[in-house]
Amino acid sequence: MNMQTPNYDSGSSNKSSYDPYSNSYRNQEPPKRRGPAVIAIIATVLVVAILFTGLNLLLYRFVNKTYLDGNSNGDSNPSQRPPAIQNTEPNSGTDSENPPPLQTEKPDQTESGVVNPNFSLEEFAPPLPQEGKKLLTIPELSEKNSPATVAIYTNITTQGGFGVVQESTVSGSGFIITEDGYVITNAHVIEDHTAVYVYLDNNSRYEAAVVGSDEYADIAVLKIEGKGVSFPTVSFGDSDQVQVGELAVAIGNPTGQLRGTVTQGIISAVKRELTGSTPLRLIQTDAALNPGNSGGPLFNAYGEVIGINQLKILDDGSGQPTIQGISFAIPSNAAIPIIESLIRTGKHEWPMLGITVIALEEFDAQEKDLRYPGVLIVTVEKGSAASLAGLKSGDVVFEAEGQPVASTGELNDIKNTLDVGDSMTVKFERNGEEMEATVILQGR
Repeated sequence: MNMQTPNYDSGSSNKSSYDPYSNSYRNQEPPKRRGPAVIAIIATVLVVAILFTGLNLLLYRFVNKTYLDGNSNGDSNPSQRPPAIQNTEPNSGTDSENPPPLQTEKPDQTESGVVNPNFSLEEFAPPLPQEGKKLLTIPELSEKNSPATVAIYTNITTQGGFGVVQESTVSGSGFIITEDGYVITNAHVIEDHTAVYVYLDNNSRYEAAVVGSDEYADIAVLKIEGKGVSFPTVSFGDSDQVQVGELAVAIGNPTGQLRGTVTQGIISAVKRELTGSTPLRLIQTDAALNPGNSGGPLFNAYGEVIGINQLKILDDGSGQPTIQGISFAIPSNAAIPIIESLIRTGKHEWPMLGITVIALEEFDAQEKDLRYPGVLIVTVEKGSAASLAGLKSGDVVFEAEGQPVASTGELNDIKNTLDVGDSMTVKFERNGEEMEATVILQGR
């Protein structure tokens, strides 16, 4: 190892004025004196700091004394003065001389007035009273209707790239309406099916036959068979009696893996019109529904089916609803005639007028000098029922079958109570003149 000894000798070429081995300085230069300007600046800063501190101390004492005097002597307008600075040290005086600061009381969360062991949501969201019917708790409703609520799995085939055929399974929900096995679901749940399987609450499995399907209303009827089996059933309620705010309970098969899931909410709206999605006015609810709930039942507090849950209208193409907390159901009263037609004939014939209409707003009606309320005919299809009856674009329909018409939904509701080939009396206004026509409804 190469060791080097440090050289502390500055050498002849180093004229350092300091020798570490000597007690004296050689050629040491005297320190430079600070200029008078620097000394003046430092002095000024010190004086300003002292004055500033003194002024703050005097101001604090003055303000504190003023507030204390104001609180003790009274003020003509106490609401406009700030609160006095409180002395936090113990005070031996009386309460009237120097009252303690106010404190906000915290409620006791365990006291009997807060906790209600008998609370039930249905008590705060009841349906309209119906004679002879008993309100059910959610556990009672679930126990009664879960056996008749089914999970549905549909096998479908799709054409992939390069002509490759792919098989997949679509899940949904449904419910049994007859003891011999008629099952209701959405049409889109069994669309393009190669096979449909129905699972009951007891995990029994049946292959179902498709009785009929109506894509327009998104309703389908299936049939399952069991030797000597009498299937559990649900009963329909009167969806016209549904009111906003009442309890709504759904049972279904969300995600296709959670059969028999029960969710609750309220009725958010009734007769909701969704142009372009369905010809029916829907029930809106905030009961939690997810893919797999489609086709399942929506119950009222009597345990009756008031709607068929439908999520397709919220689908953006990805298979997932784009909105949370908003779901829709096909009202039972609108669904029953369609179900009956599907069971009787395997299809449902929709009566059609052959027109497109929009509901008039009062402002627009006044501006264009049109009758209000009513619906404005925008277009009339050539050769349609309306065209043959003499209706024209620009006419305002205000009555059908003796019932007032103020929206497209109301006109549809009246029309859908009739069958293809039935006559429908329509009153309308044209150029300020009231007129009447009889329309012979055509098929879709």
